[in-house]
Amino acid sequence: MSVDSSIHWMEWGDGAFRRAQSEDKPVLLALTATWCHWCHVMDQTSYSDPQVISLIDSRFIPVRVDVDQRPDISHRYNQGGFPSVAVLDDRGELITGRIYAPAEELLRFLEQASSQYPGKGPVVQQPVDPTLTLPTDLSSAGEPDSPEPGSEVISVLRRLTELYDADFGGFGFEPKQPPWEAVGLLLARYGHTRDRSLLRMATKTLDGIRAGLYDQKDEGFFRYSVSRDWKTPHYEKMLCTNAGLASTYVEAYQLTGRRAYRQAGLGALRYMLDALFDQSRGLFYASQDAGESYYALPWGQREQAEKPRIDRTFYTGWNALAASSLLKGFGAVGDESYLRVARGVLDRLWREGWSQESGLCHTLEAPGKSATEAPGPQTRYLSDQVHVFGAFLDLHQATGDPQALQTAIQIAECTQKLFGVSDGGYHDVCDPSPDPDPMLRPVKPLLENSLMAEALIRLSYLTGQEDWERQARETLSLFRDVAPGSSYLGPPSLRRMEEDEERLYLPAAAAWGRAWDMLVQGPVHMVLVGALSNRRTRLLLKSALRVYAPHRIVQVLDTQDDEDRISSLGFPVDGPPALYACMSGMCLAPIYAPEQVRGLASERPWAGSAKFAVFHG
Repeated sequence: MSVDSSIHWMEWGDGAFRRAQSEDKPVLLALTATWCHWCHVMDQTSYSDPQVISLIDSRFIPVRVDVDQRPDISHRYNQGGFPSVAVLDDRGELITGRIYAPAEELLRFLEQASSQYPGKGPVVQQPVDPTLTLPTDLSSAGEPDSPEPGSEVISVLRRLTELYDADFGGFGFEPKQPPWEAVGLLLARYGHTRDRSLLRMATKTLDGIRAGLYDQKDEGFFRYSVSRDWKTPHYEKMLCTNAGLASTYVEAYQLTGRRAYRQAGLGALRYMLDALFDQSRGLFYASQDAGESYYALPWGQREQAEKPRIDRTFYTGWNALAASSLLKGFGAVGDESYLRVARGVLDRLWREGWSQESGLCHTLEAPGKSATEAPGPQTRYLSDQVHVFGAFLDLHQATGDPQALQTAIQIAECTQKLFGVSDGGYHDVCDPSPDPDPMLRPVKPLLENSLMAEALIRLSYLTGQEDWERQARETLSLFRDVAPGSSYLGPPSLRRMEEDEERLYLPAAAAWGRAWDMLVQGPVHMVLVGALSNRRTRLLLKSALRVYAPHRIVQVLDTQDDEDRISSLGFPVDGPPALYACMSGMCLAPIYAPEQVRGLASERPWAGSAKFAVFHG
């Protein structure tokens, strides 16, 4: 791992910790990111200072980790931001840590940390909010006495309301993170209830993010804002941030018709395609550096200036998020180029990143190198499996492609095998190799478990197999004792940054609440019966994809290949192409023309699902 200093950095692994034990030294863990401005500053100053170099090399075992390459290590040791410095014992337990430090401060910190070693006694743990103590008996977690249906959603909405910033939108004060999971929940609940207070919270948040974090010159969204009013951005641009916000703005445009949301959502997609997409590989790069001096230039001078550096790593999960956002863009505006790129990305991820034995790898490499040559070759992450799982479901819904559904089923089954836990839910990380990494410390993350449950509910409706929905319910139920408020199930004092973010704006709890809402209310299931070779079927599909409906699932059933499934749903097989909008086991009258679908979008009969009862299924 090359860094412009003479610190002899080691890779994370057994070798570093065996050396720490044999030399009786603590491990100094530096958590950095290629897109992180202050990480570069610390490399050029603190880690290049001769006294710091001498102290680290003489008294520590220095280990450096890229947080995007090893998110499990980032989650476990992040001290509240990047760069983070963590001092560990030879078992990998945290002794102390801090975020960015100038050279003089870092020297004092390192002197104190090294002088207190080799005390192999009690480990200094970070304080934990006593109201957020996690259950140690996970087998009994999530089994309260007969909770009220929908109480989980109510508890999340109540907490979001308490955190809501009525002046500038968003949740909490500062720093301000773009909360696309929370906005998605608010839009879904508004779709069901027409409660305009929920819509106001969502739109004020989207308006604030667009005004402060959207790059009006080069397009795309910056990562977050230091200030409460969104006007002081950290200038790095992440693929995952832009994919998440593109999807959210496109959905908000479909629901509200506001052109500003269309412009922002499609602008984020254009940024991803123009700045981050590698045409030769058919995949997206990870991020673009903050480049503060570049963004300080007047617009005219930015035309000639060198653009901030791009991290050319291909991350599997983030590419899947990009594909999903393109598929949502395709559904909203019908741009076939979005569909082409999304299909190509997913095909590449599947061909180069998938193994039946070990699931999806975390990174894909440049031409001439295989995915298994990536750093940390055996480590697999739940987030990658979940995002690719969801993206193939999105592809199936956008196209009716039956192979995409079969691929999603394969991923769901493999994820259960590799990450599923006997007492329920899914671990965040696994090593499927014969000699697994002893330093892994899996936990059950609320966010990825919630996204997995949401995808399982969709899969249940698309296949008609109720076991997938039962699995989703059991997974969500595990977290009743920790959400909203905490981000994971596992030993206390881990995931410090995620825990801070969860208290600030509930990114994981919002996804959990949205999944519960889908489970309790049921999705709006739009079933299109007809052959895709028929032009009328394709026109109905395009129209259905343009409609915003809460937790919408669009499914194409071919009158020849899916005859049994069509009959099991009670729909005629031999009629003209028809769209059936269903919810809670009831369906509206069949729709035969695209203009009728547009009327459905304006009427929104799912707002108060009892309306479906007046029609026969």
